[in-house]
Amino acid sequence: MKKYQWFGILCGGLCLVSASAQTIVDSFEYASDDELLAAWLPGSGNTVLTTSDTVAPGSSSTKSMRVDFNFGSSEWATEVLRGVELGTELVIPPTSYVTFRLRGDPAFSVSDFRNLYLYAYDADGNFGRWGGATPANADWQIVNHLASSMEKPWDSTALPDLSRIVRLAFFQYGSQAKLDPYTATIYIDELTIRDTPLVEFPAPSAPRTLIDDFEGYSNDDALRAFYSYRISPAATIATASLETPAPQGNKALKLAINFAGGQWPWGSVMSPKVAPFSMPTNAVVSLRVKGDPSLASIADAGTVFYVSFYDSAERVIHYTTDKAPVVSSDWITLQAPVGEFWGDTTTIDMGNLVQWRILVEGWEGTADTTEGAGTFYVDDITIAVPPAELPRLTIVRQAGGLMFGMHRLVSGKTYELRTTADFTQWTTATTVTATSETATWTIDSTSSKAFYQLVQKSSP
Repeated sequence: MKKYQWFGILCGGLCLVSASAQTIVDSFEYASDDELLAAWLPGSGNTVLTTSDTVAPGSSSTKSMRVDFNFGSSEWATEVLRGVELGTELVIPPTSYVTFRLRGDPAFSVSDFRNLYLYAYDADGNFGRWGGATPANADWQIVNHLASSMEKPWDSTALPDLSRIVRLAFFQYGSQAKLDPYTATIYIDELTIRDTPLVEFPAPSAPRTLIDDFEGYSNDDALRAFYSYRISPAATIATASLETPAPQGNKALKLAINFAGGQWPWGSVMSPKVAPFSMPTNAVVSLRVKGDPSLASIADAGTVFYVSFYDSAERVIHYTTDKAPVVSSDWITLQAPVGEFWGDTTTIDMGNLVQWRILVEGWEGTADTTEGAGTFYVDDITIAVPPAELPRLTIVRQAGGLMFGMHRLVSGKTYELRTTADFTQWTTATTVTATSETATWTIDSTSSKAFYQLVQKSSP
């Protein structure tokens, strides 16, 4: 493989093309299916690779790789796309992002596990992977993996040396359990190493103040028709219902979970996809939670409460607590600023969130931990933007006399210090265009009585 210093080069096989702080591993601009198959090899006869004119709206490509899968009826059904060895070792800095475009298929909606993993192999045969769920829709998505987030599969001796990558491969899972056979098609394009995530979001949607106060469900069946269960492991059982009385309104969510034995059991409810809504960067998610004290004796570092939000590409952010709310007998109000969420914080489309999940993890435990149960309550999930702090006045004594100290100013904004003697009429004592968060003004010592207020002037 040759490394070119020009963006426009088209490769007949896997090429490394450097341009604008990125390395294009493969743009899939193959002239024929034969050229594609010289670069990518299906792992079995159940997978068919072809070139396609189907590309993402924001893509600079004219072609993509189409992959038709025929998943058989087996546990952990998996198909593989093996890239040929790179002629030049690929260097992937740990702080870079491995990105590609991916279009999924509604056929994946039958699957209980549909992760697509990108594997990377070094010259010594060590390998690791990045992965996530393939979309169960036909929309193009952008996949961004932080290089340092690579995981070591169970069958790899060690993680690879990211500065000496010689081969890549895609592993697509069709299921975990033994399901009926089915077919599905994905498209992959623009496999690239970038200094920053690839982000292409539509215009932000309107904010959504109320996520759920559980007042709109007529009965338990209506609640369960809206929310679906997500559990792990399979032996865990979650049951959602409505609880009355509630700390706000008349109804709250009651989530009873029978945790399976072993490590890391959890149960949750997830909303369906709803109309997109935005979460401003200065927003605070508020909700009320009540736990189950019966778990206190076995609670450990893995006893955790989650609230999570997803965008249409299933990128997710989480807010998590320690065990206190999980084992509390009292209603606790949680306040979660956006800055305290973790997960895909650099790549999620915060202007177009479409789904949320409420989750309780029972414990970390050990392989010998026995099963347990708990009942948990949630109410009044809202998103609010706190009002900006008002400008504030203080009196500062200096050698020249008394001065007003003006605080909480916003640079570039204009403020008026107004005064009155009897509250019948206000006049402007001074006008300040802030250059920092504070400013001062000398108080008129000749005035026998005066009252002052500091206000920010409205934009014209």
